[in-house]
Amino acid sequence: MSKRLIRYYLGAFFLNLVIISIIFAYSGLVPFGSNNFLSSDLGTQYLAFLTELRRQLVTGNFHLYLFSQSLGDNFFPVISYYLLSPFNLLLVLFSSKGVPAAANIIIMLKISTMGVTMAYFLKEYFQKDNSANYMFTLAYSFCGFVASYFYDLMWLDALIMLPLVAVGVMRVIKQHRYVLYYFTILFSIIFNYYLGYMLCIFSLCFFIYIALEQNLFQAHDKWIVMRNYLITSILAGLSSAVVLLPTLVGMLKTAKTSFDIFNYLPSARFGLEALTELGIGGNTFEQRLEHGPSVFMTSAILILLLSYFVSARVSNKDKLNSTMLLGILLISMFVTTFNTIWHMFQNPAGFPFRNSFIFSFVCIFIAYKAFDLGVFKDIGTIIKGTCLAGILICLGYSTEWLLPKIIEQLGFGTPNNQYDGRYFWLSLICIIISGTILLTLNLNKNFLFLMLLMMSFEVIANFNSVMSTASFGNQLVYRKEFDREDDILQSVKNRSHKGHRIIVSKSGLNKAFPEKYNNYNDPILFNINGVSLYSSTLNQNTLEMMHKLGYFSLNVRRVSYYGGTNLTNALLGVYYRVRQWDDHYYVEENYNAPTLGFLVNPNVYGFKMHSKQALTNQDRLWQALNGNNSEYLKNALLSSMQQSDVNNKTMYTYQLTTRASGPLYFYATPMNYATAKIYVNGKRITTAPINVYSAATLHLGHFKNKQRVEVKILTDKTLDVNPEYFQSLDQAKFLQTIAQFRANSLKITSDLNHDTVRGTIKVPTDSPMLLSIPYDSGWSVKVDGQKVKVHRVVDNLMAVDLKTGYHKVVLNYQVPGLKMGWVISIVSILLFIGFIYILKPKKNIK
Repeated sequence: MSKRLIRYYLGAFFLNLVIISIIFAYSGLVPFGSNNFLSSDLGTQYLAFLTELRRQLVTGNFHLYLFSQSLGDNFFPVISYYLLSPFNLLLVLFSSKGVPAAANIIIMLKISTMGVTMAYFLKEYFQKDNSANYMFTLAYSFCGFVASYFYDLMWLDALIMLPLVAVGVMRVIKQHRYVLYYFTILFSIIFNYYLGYMLCIFSLCFFIYIALEQNLFQAHDKWIVMRNYLITSILAGLSSAVVLLPTLVGMLKTAKTSFDIFNYLPSARFGLEALTELGIGGNTFEQRLEHGPSVFMTSAILILLLSYFVSARVSNKDKLNSTMLLGILLISMFVTTFNTIWHMFQNPAGFPFRNSFIFSFVCIFIAYKAFDLGVFKDIGTIIKGTCLAGILICLGYSTEWLLPKIIEQLGFGTPNNQYDGRYFWLSLICIIISGTILLTLNLNKNFLFLMLLMMSFEVIANFNSVMSTASFGNQLVYRKEFDREDDILQSVKNRSHKGHRIIVSKSGLNKAFPEKYNNYNDPILFNINGVSLYSSTLNQNTLEMMHKLGYFSLNVRRVSYYGGTNLTNALLGVYYRVRQWDDHYYVEENYNAPTLGFLVNPNVYGFKMHSKQALTNQDRLWQALNGNNSEYLKNALLSSMQQSDVNNKTMYTYQLTTRASGPLYFYATPMNYATAKIYVNGKRITTAPINVYSAATLHLGHFKNKQRVEVKILTDKTLDVNPEYFQSLDQAKFLQTIAQFRANSLKITSDLNHDTVRGTIKVPTDSPMLLSIPYDSGWSVKVDGQKVKVHRVVDNLMAVDLKTGYHKVVLNYQVPGLKMGWVISIVSILLFIGFIYILKPKKNIK
């Protein structure tokens, strides 16, 4: 590579690095301040997953099953969805408490690298490597998608790969060379299969565009090129099977496989209000879950794009081809049917139009074509383009402002209008200034620097429109609280037995986060066995099982520790509960649970749970595990229930008499504890440290047998005279069963930070051993070296049959689909090598 090219690429990299540094420094983000972006998915998901990845990289202890992932689950889907970016290797340079800072550095480097790959595409297509290209690398690297979703850092790799995929497609058609295309598609899928899938669709669209441009469909070898493109595409996809196949098997166990016909109806996804996205401040962090396509591309690019279609310098054929390409991408966002297909046949749960970066790339590419043709030399054309850009912005803001006013005047309610007039005027001013600078470029090329300054201002302003509505966490507080919690949890972990679980119900980390931190992923963050999880890869069967047992779940991506009882804590091996109160940590050891494997009665095999009957399920389950008909949870005697209206809600007053000595539980579904008020004997009880919006078991206190209790519930839900709402645990009878289960527990001898669990157990009589591990086809169990059948019990746990005697038990986990994925990938790579070898004598392929 020549020194000129090295300077060219370094220029693209450092220009972006300077811009993103200014943006971060203005907000006081690490490394320029103590602020950190601990909001949204970065704070609630990526942070924990990156910390676990760093732990495995530093220790060299790579394992694909995590017991810290809810009750335990396959870690591979998390790796493939969140963690396969090569930039994540930089985590080894940081401590665990420095991972939030590492995430910022990685984001900065990824955005800077986007400039390099875009610069490479522009050089390859236009055969120019001058400083004018930086206008377009800047627009691409800080397009609306990046400004809106930069904190979803796993998606940024797709923007790095997109220009490389485009170059690969060009080489297939122009030079009959396939190696670059093969590897760009392969790595796009491996780095992030979700957006990699979108890049595969883009490659087909771009192939057709370049083919039309190069008159491929009239060439004598068109079928050969199309055949080879198809073969290369298929082999690249199959070569990624080592990632795709095990991920597919894992994701089929999540709720993402659900089908909704409404996601395929040909309805419109947005209206003219989406045109505001073309200007500065089109959306904010507060609007991240619902907004129009993020297609900001700076005023200069917008003007050049519009000028391309009104300029006489551009041939009608080129205009038609470009219109077709842009039209396909626009329709793919506008029509629900196609938008769903682009998003892997699922409607996005927030963060809509995740393919908008592809639309922006094509717009910037066409704008460069206009620039390259010298459209800016035609005063009339630039004036038209500037006026059209202003009209589009006015249409967008008029629709956003006018329609809500009409709706309000018609009496249909007051809309939630987040319109900000300052961005409207700022966008118009930037369009006028950019149009003026474009006109001056024909007079003096030195005005190019002024154009770069103008574009830099716009991208910084647009980025800050997102940052201004976001709240930041504090990295210094995070480091301090991480150390404190890590120390206490490691101490608790060392005191507990292997195979026990720990609940973190309130964390000191809350102080570092700008929003309410609900500790869902603390088990992963601190490498402990827990029960909660927040992840797009959450196993649906595990979620449903825990929900039937009374645990709270906000949606299909979250399951909480909240809602557990003494019964469920014993079942799942919860031994300690850790919480912080008044800046002090408290460790409660009050469950005396068995380990994750213990002997139970064969009745466990016939047990099935029912929906919306959490306490009844628990009582029936304990009977099945013990092989008797004893009542462990007993309905309270309900002597009366009265109701009265209080501030548009209903106050229900229950007079109860307990039937057992022990904790009293309440369960009704649905029940919004966040808005309800509950009083027990006149004293209001704290419902939950997190906002519980639906069913969960609530602990009302500890009472003696035949004790009278008054419970008042102020709620907007309709309640019945139902004694099953209130059930007392017969503590004495329960503790007897716990002692027996503990005496017949699996003694675990291995570290659970591996994919193998080893233990020993003495079996007095032939019995099943219940394993509080979610059922997974990846688990195999050997008893004394002999493989035994694994049964699915309690909806989604495992059990194996054991004979009388002393046994050595080994559980081994292998990711389902991984071996087959390796076979397919290796065979596909070999086939591609053979394919290239066959073509080489005919074409000079490198």
